Amino acid sequence: MNAKATTAPARAPHHRTAIGQLQRAQTRARIIECAIAVFAEHGPDVPVVDDFMKAAGIARGTFYNYFQTTRELLQATLETLSDELIESVVPVVQDMTNPVMRLATAARIYYRKATTDPLFGAFLSSVSSVGTLASEHMRADLEEALQAGLIAVPDVEFAHAVATGVMVFALQSPQAREGGDARALAVVRAILAGLGVSNSLIDEALKVTLPELMETPRSMRPVVEPG
Repeated sequence: MNAKATTAPARAPHHRTAIGQLQRAQTRARIIECAIAVFAEHGPDVPVVDDFMKAAGIARGTFYNYFQTTRELLQATLETLSDELIESVVPVVQDMTNPVMRLATAARIYYRKATTDPLFGAFLSSVSSVGTLASEHMRADLEEALQAGLIAVPDVEFAHAVATGVMVFALQSPQAREGGDARALAVVRAILAGLGVSNSLIDEALKVTLPELMETPRSMRPVVEPG
């Protein structure tokens, strides 16, 4: 009779190891959280390591334990903001089968977040970007819409340039935070029109009801203390 092979249960991390991992995660989160305000105020190229050390209240060695350059920190900050944005978008659009509907709804949520969260909006305006994950999701919807003949543009690169260009420049406008949902609808309508979406589909896409804005503004959130 052959003995049955058994798999040893995974060992739980040592208590001190778990605490150390948590503290590292908290410190990294604090550096990124503080970096948002620094990049928002000064843009992506002006800040130096000392600016982030002062904002986060950390030593130089601590900074370099997590990031080798300010550019690396900028990328991590973009990814963090993109993750937060996608978390608020996915539950709303995940059941939509039409890529134009997903694109339009996600764009409206994005615009609303950028105009109601001061630091988020200022950061994106200063770096002139929509964020990595947001861009990836947008591109996927655009590719599907192009293949389905729902947009009339030469290729996905052209479509991506239209969508991101209109959004970025609209958010940089002094009136961006004054028009509320009406301006968001106008911006997204302009994006869809620029992509060659039919008027009937544009009207349908913009009728989608967005969830209530429940998120606490970033500037009012508690900052995680470093470990």
